[in-house]
Amino acid sequence: MTVNSGAITNPVAKYKDAMAVRTVTGGQAMNILTMPGVSNEPLKAALESSLAANGYSARSGPPKFQIDAEIQNLDQPLIGLDMDVTAAVTYKVSSATTSVVYPISAKATATFSDSPIAADRVRVANERAMQENIKQFLLALR
Repeated sequence: MTVNSGAITNPVAKYKDAMAVRTVTGGQAMNILTMPGVSNEPLKAALESSLAANGYSARSGPPKFQIDAEIQNLDQPLIGLDMDVTAAVTYKVSSATTSVVYPISAKATATFSDSPIAADRVRVANERAMQENIKQFLLALR
C-alpha cells in the first residue's frame, strides 16, 4: 500500500521532514468469511513508509505536524469478475496551533487476471484503493 518515492514530486516546504503518523483508526481485520477489510496497523505502516519515501517524515526531533487517519468507509462488491473498491479516509493534520482535515476518497480495481479467487481480488482491490488514497492525500498536501 506504500506510495513509492518519486510518486509525489516537490514536497511542500512547510511539511518537508516535519510529519509523523499519530493514529490510524476505523480499520477492520481481514476476514474471508465475511468481507476482507484493511487493518489499522498495515495502513499506518504504509502511511509512514509513504511519508518517508516522499520526504514528509520528521527525521530528527519531535514532528511539527501529527497525522491522524480514520477509515470512514470501504465500499466493496459482494460478487463480480472485476472488483471495484472505494476507500474513504479522513486525514487530520495537526500542529500546535492549527488543524486541517483532508477527506479523501479513492477507487481501485482488481480483475480476474489478478486472481481467480474472489476474496483475493477484493483484498488486492482494497490494497490498491488504500494506496491510491494515500497518494491522493500526499497530493492534497501540495
